[in-house]
Order: sequence, then structure tokens, then C-alpha cells
Amino acid sequence: MKKVFNLKVFTLLAFALCAVVISCDDDVEVANTNELNPSIFFENRAQLESASAALYAHLQTPGLYQRYGYILPDTFSDEMRPSGDPNFLPSYRFTLDASLVQTSDYWAQCYNGIAKSNFILDNEEKIRGNALISTSGFSEQDADNALGEAYFMRALHYWLLARRYGGVPLRVTQSVEGLPRSTEEETYALIIDDFDKASQLLFSKEATDEGRATQGAAYGMLGKVLLFRGRNAEAQTALSNVTGYSLLPEDQYKDNFNESGEFNDESMFEVVFSGDNNPSDTWAGNGQGIAEVTFHAQEYSGWGNARPSQKMIDEFETDDPRKAIAILEDGDAYGPGDAFTNTNGTIWYKFSQLYENETIVPEGSTNVRFLRYADVVLMKAEIEHNLGNDPVAINFLNELRNRFNLPEYGSAEMNARGYPVNTPNNVFKAIVHERMVE
Repeated sequence: MKKVFNLKVFTLLAFALCAVVISCDDDVEVANTNELNPSIFFENRAQLESASAALYAHLQTPGLYQRYGYILPDTFSDEMRPSGDPNFLPSYRFTLDASLVQTSDYWAQCYNGIAKSNFILDNEEKIRGNALISTSGFSEQDADNALGEAYFMRALHYWLLARRYGGVPLRVTQSVEGLPRSTEEETYALIIDDFDKASQLLFSKEATDEGRATQGAAYGMLGKVLLFRGRNAEAQTALSNVTGYSLLPEDQYKDNFNESGEFNDESMFEVVFSGDNNPSDTWAGNGQGIAEVTFHAQEYSGWGNARPSQKMIDEFETDDPRKAIAILEDGDAYGPGDAFTNTNGTIWYKFSQLYENETIVPEGSTNVRFLRYADVVLMKAEIEHNLGNDPVAINFLNELRNRFNLPEYGSAEMNARGYPVNTPNNVFKAIVHERMVE
């Protein structure tokens, strides 16, 4: 059984009826029981935790990481080759439009997640006021953390939108409708500001329940977005604040992708899937039902709807152990003790559940590793390269190489393999190579 906070209970509580009809008189004003009533919410710890836990629910929907959250970015890349599945072909062909479910669901679930963040942020004054009342059961620090979670998740959902659409309507309060589209610059300014606020408010990893946003994750995402926007010095500062994480050694590397290794020392933020599921809600799309399963393993390994491209396969050096952990080809051994043999063609091993089972579990429960420390190391390398500090960048790349005892960049052996780092352009090529295989 996974050790995670009970998202189902808290999410359902957050949508519980919050008003009671006390009279049948026709003249009595009746409250809308289908909406939360902020005037009687956030009065105790259970209500605060229910609203905070509900922030994560939309990541579990088909629009995001139950399905399309991983399909869209992966199929846009050249690391995958298409199958005949119609759900994948539009993104492979770059023919997405608003009529497709993978577009509409992605957009809707991001904004549903944003709405839940805004529900908390709109009530900041009340939350902070109640933290000062002893009977509420939560402290000022708890209030800070809840607000930090809301800022983190709002930024994350807007980051997902901005990567697809650039500038989008910025809804920063629940009371505004019909907003125009903001510019890309305005959108990223909000994302950066929200991640920055989250980094100042969130608890550390050690003080946080598994599966929730932490200060380290906020600094990591802040650095990622700043790097993406070309603000290298600021990104460098943000990532320097990421502490308490480490690269897993070679014999534990697959724990970055399997179920048993969730929440390890390299993992910084995960989308949680517990495996619990009501069959009628398997494809639930509203973030309110119990649909804590992902079809990542089925799509990429069981059904083989998205397979590694030849470019992806060829990127691995012949002695790089990461290939055997990432990809299965026909005839490759897999599973506990390599007891089984793959006969399903070239498929992904990552996130497949085949590490621990002979066949794919239909409704998977392996968490999505949204951010891990290896990504931070790669970002640090890229930042140093952008700032003209290539020797430092090479050292960061070699941190990743050293855990597998692979030849270091700058060595004669790596030069012979076609990865010299004697020019800025070659250093950048090395960063791209290492990111692709990592």
C-alpha cells in the first residue's frame, strides 16, 4: 500500500455540500448547495487540508497525466514513432485543433486546477485570520504552506498551458469571467511570480506528506521556467536553493521509473496514482471522482501505441546501462530477475510496471515523476554553458556519467565516441545528448 496523503477523501470533502436548508417557507432564500460557501469554509484543519489536497486532483484526469499530459509532449518530439492509434496521430502530425478531446480536455483540466488554486488564494485573509484562532487546529505555518501549494499548483497548470499555447487568459481570481488572452510575456511573468511565492511559503520535503508540493520542487520549477525564458543568472540562483536531493546510484536507477521506488531521494515532485479505482470512473474527466489510475504503461508498453524512435534508440552509447532500463527490444529479458522475455517489439520499459510484473496491469498505479534531481543537474549544466562557464557545465554532466562509471566528458574516450567538449557548440551537443538518454 502506498504511503500518500488520502487524496480521495480530501477531494470529495472539498466538494461536499456546504449549506443547509433550514426552512420550507417559500420566501426563505435557499443557498446553492452545489457550490462551496467560503463564508463557512476554512474554519478548521480538515477544511484547509481538503481544499489543499483537491489542488492535485486534476493532474490525475485523462486530460492530463492519466493520458494526454504525457502523450502530447512526447509525441511532439522526435523521440517517439507513431502507431495507428487515432488518439496519438494528431499530435504526431501536428494537426491538433480545438475539436479534439486531447485539446479540450487538456485545456479544461488545467483551468479546473487553476480554479481550485484561486479558491484558496481568494480566501487568504480568512485563512490567515483563522490560523490565529486556537480552535481552528491549524497554525500560521500551516496557512503559509496551504497558500504555497495553491501558488505552486496554479503556476504548474499555467506552465502546462503556456508550453502548448504561449499566452493564455490569466484568471487569478474566481470572480472574473470572459478574460482576453494575455501575452506570452504576461503569462510567464505570472508563472514565475507564483513559483517564487511558493518557494517562500512551502514546507521542506522532510516536513511534507509524500505527493505534495515542497519548497525544493518550487525552486526547481522556478529555475526551469527562468531557464526556459533565458534568465540564466536568476535560474542559477533558484536552483542553488535546491537541497536535500541526490542522484540514485546505478543499482537503484530504475527506482526513478517503477512503483516501488516512488518518492526516492532523486524525486522532487510526482503525480500520484494509487491504483484505487471505481470502474465507472476509470476515464472520469472532472477531477472529482475516484480515478487514481494512469494508462501510461498500457499506452507505451502494453498496447505499444507510442514506441521509441530509432533516433532515441541510437542515442544511447553501447555500454550505457540506461538503455536497458528505458527500452525493451525483441528478445530482451525483463521483470524480476530478468525472468521474462519481451516479444512485443520495441517498447518502452520506463513506467511500464514490467519491472515488477510479467504483463501490464490494466489500470496502472505508477506515479509520474514530474520533476527529479537529474533534471536539476542538467539545467545547472545548461545554465553554466549559457553563462560561458563550460568547465563547470562539463562537471555537472559528469555527475550523471559517474553514477554509471561511464567515460567522462573531456576524456580521450569520450572524444573518440564523438562527444568532444572542446567548443561551446560541442558542449551544448553534449548537454542535449545527456538529457535525451537521461
